Amino acid sequence: MGRTVSVDKDQPLGDQIAEALGNELLSGIFRPGDVLPTEVELAERFGVSRASVRSGLQALASRGIVERFVGQGTVAQDFSDWNILDPVVTGMLADHESPHPDLVRSIFEFRFSAEPLIAAVAARNARARDLVAMEDAIDGMARCAEARAPGTESFTQWDVSFHVAVYRATHNAVWSHLAHILRPAITLVVSRSNDSSEELREALERHRELMECIRLRDPTRAFESALRVMQLTAEELGVDPEFGEFRTAGADHPLSGLIGSSG
Repeated sequence: MGRTVSVDKDQPLGDQIAEALGNELLSGIFRPGDVLPTEVELAERFGVSRASVRSGLQALASRGIVERFVGQGTVAQDFSDWNILDPVVTGMLADHESPHPDLVRSIFEFRFSAEPLIAAVAARNARARDLVAMEDAIDGMARCAEARAPGTESFTQWDVSFHVAVYRATHNAVWSHLAHILRPAITLVVSRSNDSSEELREALERHRELMECIRLRDPTRAFESALRVMQLTAEELGVDPEFGEFRTAGADHPLSGLIGSSG
């Protein structure tokens, strides 16, 4: 018999089943297209009722992680079908020790495409309280880089807080809401890119440069500075080869034409 689900009185059994199976999907134990074990097999394996298993599978299906077919079973879906904007899914991603590299890359590609433009909009719209939030995050990053071991959770938390502050500084309802939804996903990427003391210092300086561009209300420089932040992340993650054409100048970014086109 397989392992049982640990009892957590604050979390329904169905959610625990969904989390356990989600982790196995993230780890590659089940690949897209694989048929999962039956409800009976999963109930025996986890030591729970079929109703709990059914609830867990329904939770996964509602988020695009699996699809259920009458008479055919439950099939693992491709990562592109996952609703990674669902906070439960992004939380699952951030908490997993070794998520599938395709998911990490997809999140990074979104950030690479969007965050330079977000920074440019923030440079136009940031208010005093937004700059205070960015300064607090920079100060936190500096303290952690100076006083603690590289790769610490605190540095990552401050790093993520900085990016969330930039999203919110756009004062666009969609971007601001995405900052909340994407926080676990951003944490996932950031936590895997800040490894050495040198990388922490370099990350700190690039974030500080971005903050100054936003403070000076310079959208073009903010765009280019955010692009440099993302280029550093790409290099640290080892996912930069396909972004080589965007390395040298912000003007080469696919969204760069939007900068300066509006006042």
